[in-house]
Amino acid sequence: MGRPVSLIVRQDGPSWSAWSPQYPGLAMVQPATADLRAVLPEVLGWYFGEDARIEPRVHCEREAHGVVVRIAQDEHVYERELVAERLGEALGSAGQRARLSSATLGGGGGVTLVCALQSDRVSWLAEQMEEDDAVIALLPVAESMLWAVRFGVGDDAADGDEATVSLSAYPPSTTLGEILRTYAGPREHLHR
Repeated sequence: MGRPVSLIVRQDGPSWSAWSPQYPGLAMVQPATADLRAVLPEVLGWYFGEDARIEPRVHCEREAHGVVVRIAQDEHVYERELVAERLGEALGSAGQRARLSSATLGGGGGVTLVCALQSDRVSWLAEQMEEDDAVIALLPVAESMLWAVRFGVGDDAADGDEATVSLSAYPPSTTLGEILRTYAGPREHLHR
């Protein structure tokens, strides 16, 4: 097993870009996803050294209803796509959109929504975030509901912002489901 490296992939206009929140300077832009995949081994070899054992973890971002949605392309991609579908249905309602972007979840509109599962770990979420970053994790909690809570890293999350759960408050092996069952702060439940 190699060093895990999270890569965020997104279409930016006519081209595709990938970057790593964990490793500043690790970024690439190509005209198509096939080109991005083709240069990935070369770029990782340049950045980490040809002999480094790297385990790329790809997270694709897309825009939906005016928000950025991130979906990990891993063995659970099907379940994550179902979370994205629930989100799309919830965002189809103006009331749900307003609730999701309300001050309870940090407002601002620039926060990425991560399609997560209860089995995902704090370390998995943290690997996708830059210093002083925040994301809203969406977890399925019932057949038609999502739990939405803002997670942060860095000083902002640790300075008593009651709308943001600090990832540093939990051991890296803690699952998001464990946090869901014990968290008593502001959160949103979205219904389809």
